[in-house]
Amino acid sequence: MAQQTSTSNSGSGTVDFKLLRPKNYFANERTFINWLQLAVTMGGLGLALLNFGGNGIRVRISAFVFETGALALIVYAYAMFWHRANRLQRGERGSWDDRTVPVLVVIFFIFATAINFGLTFHKKAYTPPVDNVSVLTMSWGVKQNR
Repeated sequence: MAQQTSTSNSGSGTVDFKLLRPKNYFANERTFINWLQLAVTMGGLGLALLNFGGNGIRVRISAFVFETGALALIVYAYAMFWHRANRLQRGERGSWDDRTVPVLVVIFFIFATAINFGLTFHKKAYTPPVDNVSVLTMSWGVKQNR
């Protein structure tokens, strides 16, 4: 492979890009670890909802949304790590930033939080009618006397 050189702005001569490669590899690893850290945080939110949110399908739905997002973020981080590592090995130049996924993560957090709040307030807004004389059972709609 031919050695790539470039003239620096300071006028000191040529700079070997191969000397800068470890910095790029470590930056790729740091980015991967940061995405994994966010995924672990999302997974922790899902587990906290599941363990401390009480019983019921509403809590399980919210926890499932957070856990699914965390798993998707882990898969994305892994795929991008290897994609960028291969680009570094080939010595490709170009844009290394990703503008869409961080925006999608923010939208996902808003969506997941809205689902959690919506299901929580929906649960608290509905209370079955109960009085001292009769109770309407939810399963059959039959009045039973107490």
